[in-house]
Amino acid sequence: MKIKLGSIVDIQSGYPFKSKDFSTYGIPVVKIKNIKNSKVVFDSNTSYVSNSILIKASNWKLLYGDILITMTGSNTAHPKSMVGDVAKVDSTSEMLLNQRVGRIKVIRPDVVSLDYIYYYLNQKSIHYHLASISSGSANQANLSKSTILSLEVSIPDLGYQQRVVSILNAIDEKIKLNEQINKNLLRLMSIQWKQLFGSLNVKNGYFTDLATITAGGTPSKKNDDYFGGDISWITPKDMSLTNDVFIERGALNITASGLKYSSAKILPRGTLLFSSRAPIGYLGIAANPVTTNQGFKSLVPKRDENTEYLYFLLINLTSYIKEIAGGSTFKEISGAGMKSVEFPLPTNKQIDTFHNQVVPMFDLVKNNERQNKNLTKLRNLLLPKLLAGEIDLSNIKERMKNA
Repeated sequence: MKIKLGSIVDIQSGYPFKSKDFSTYGIPVVKIKNIKNSKVVFDSNTSYVSNSILIKASNWKLLYGDILITMTGSNTAHPKSMVGDVAKVDSTSEMLLNQRVGRIKVIRPDVVSLDYIYYYLNQKSIHYHLASISSGSANQANLSKSTILSLEVSIPDLGYQQRVVSILNAIDEKIKLNEQINKNLLRLMSIQWKQLFGSLNVKNGYFTDLATITAGGTPSKKNDDYFGGDISWITPKDMSLTNDVFIERGALNITASGLKYSSAKILPRGTLLFSSRAPIGYLGIAANPVTTNQGFKSLVPKRDENTEYLYFLLINLTSYIKEIAGGSTFKEISGAGMKSVEFPLPTNKQIDTFHNQVVPMFDLVKNNERQNKNLTKLRNLLLPKLLAGEIDLSNIKERMKNA
């Protein structure tokens, strides 16, 4: 049946924190920028409030399983934050909800489940429809509570909803498990790196002893022939949208002509992609040959065995690199600045020891990331078909058991 969203759910707007409420530590506040890829993500730019603020904002304390929707953002494709983005809280840690992010609450549990609403609103067609009816500009679009609740939705019976949710939840749980395995592997490798290299008492060296520092470039966007090819082209915005270690491609590809008539360069597999501005410090490893825009100072290892060592070295030196970066409007580290960074230089033998220890773990991380990409594609393919009732779910448990 098709009904108004507002007849089955309500939306609680976030708390209107003032700038003076925020600090650099305490209880994290979920803002629009923290909603990424259907998740709540906290990073170095997260805002916090003290326990005294928590007391007056206690009604906006989030719970595990809460469903959130952004009410401000861009209404264009591939933005950092898009109006109508939906996320599920998957942590039991304390956090508070900021204004312009809404919490969806079911008021008719006899008609709909919260998880079903989460998946329903996660459909691309619904997402882009909400963006299209938002008010404001392309970069500052707004959705009112009444606009969201006026959306007409198709709701099947609860039994069908439960079957749909069980299938999609199973995919999401596998993705989440792979992400947790990767976090644990990276934590373990970081400990190993610090044990081997954290207290070296040797002569200092430079990045250029182990790698070539390379910038990127952007083909002219006035020429359509430069884009849409098969050459992967990465920007800092692409890096902001993923937590993957291994980077295959971004939102756009460039053509051979775009490569030829720009300062972009083909970087080999294993290159350390390090964003040098807006912001400094996004880091990934090229999973295949890629190019980047000028927002990178990438490190092309002189030996394949240097890749893993340089990955953790960059993680440990990012704070220092930010400190020595210049610029008034935004910080940027130059090629000369990267070349000036000193660190205790290990021998090739020491680097090889670390490489041999961690390569199997890096391979597992890469495989898990690749599997998650495939699972995400599968979920996105199934999602509209399941919600439209185009897939027969009768006896689904029995058929899955025999598959």
